[in-house]
Amino acid sequence: MTEPAITDTETSGPMQIQTEEVNSMAKQQECAGCKKKISERYLLKALDQYWHEDCLKCSCCDCRLGEVGSTLFTKANLLLCRRDYLRLFGTTGYCSACSKMIPAFEMVMRAKSNVYHLECFACQQCNHRFCVGDRFYLCDNKILCEYDYEERVVFASMPYNYNALSQIKRQANSLSDDISSGYGSPSPTSL
Repeated sequence: MTEPAITDTETSGPMQIQTEEVNSMAKQQECAGCKKKISERYLLKALDQYWHEDCLKCSCCDCRLGEVGSTLFTKANLLLCRRDYLRLFGTTGYCSACSKMIPAFEMVMRAKSNVYHLECFACQQCNHRFCVGDRFYLCDNKILCEYDYEERVVFASMPYNYNALSQIKRQANSLSDDISSGYGSPSPTSL
């Protein structure tokens, strides 16, 4: 089979496919793919040319373009289905977490203007993977789980000075002293 003639090789993007009934036309049309007369009841019209349903196929995966939708894509003298067009020529950008390219056909997660691979959509502090319904926060362009966000807010609201940090250490030490001395919550050995 000869390659279909596409008149404008610079044309890129979606083109419409129309199904027409042959009986309504005065003369038989020639197929742009195989160059034979179209004698079937229906034909396809795409790129201002007529096609057998079997001849209008994706150049990559050979799917029948009339069956996968009403749109075909052309680029570099190729006829392509949407999936192959996006796989070969499209990109959605770069993952905001790992900075690697995201292919256009891949499922993504979005948070405001940031785009993520599904596997990269996790807390960037503790690596907790989010489930449907989990709350997350976008803070300084990083995704945080609820726990890490609250911790960041608490520490951000504290005055930063050496005395405040030493006071926290003293309180933590006194709590551990209380537990080891028998005050506070019971230890497992005292039960």
